[in-house]
Amino acid sequence: MLLLNLPLFAAGLVAAPPSTNDLREQIRAADTQLFAVAFDACDADRAAAMTTEDMEFFHDKDGKSANSREDFRRSVATLCDNARKGGWHLRRELVESSLQVFPLQDDRALEMGDHRFHERGTDGVERWTGQARFIQVWRRVGGRWQAERVISYDHRPADK
Repeated sequence: MLLLNLPLFAAGLVAAPPSTNDLREQIRAADTQLFAVAFDACDADRAAAMTTEDMEFFHDKDGKSANSREDFRRSVATLCDNARKGGWHLRRELVESSLQVFPLQDDRALEMGDHRFHERGTDGVERWTGQARFIQVWRRVGGRWQAERVISYDHRPADK
């Protein structure tokens, strides 16, 4: 009887969700890629493609700034246009020690942490300008992690 159940047991191991460390690394990588595309590359189309169609973005200073993937694309495009016109470049830094990731049912994950924002002006010098906390819900769609809900809050100036 044990031999008959062995294939079922082995199949269960293969189908098991990723370990917490694997999930943390997957979400960290998706997070890093999303912000690199949105801020560093200023590619609104690619950034939007990394979100779900029903993506929502909440910001403590600006309110609900996106109700959909398209809203998010427009928001990133506006941010990048303003940066280009102002002669500055924005970079977001994940505070690695603050990162927490938890599995959620239905191929979702919860990510929480702190991030810092940097601006580089026309002088080429990068300055740490602010920091905030964030919560993100990621959903695995077609094998890829996509941002579904984003909450950025507790924005404050950089610690000097």
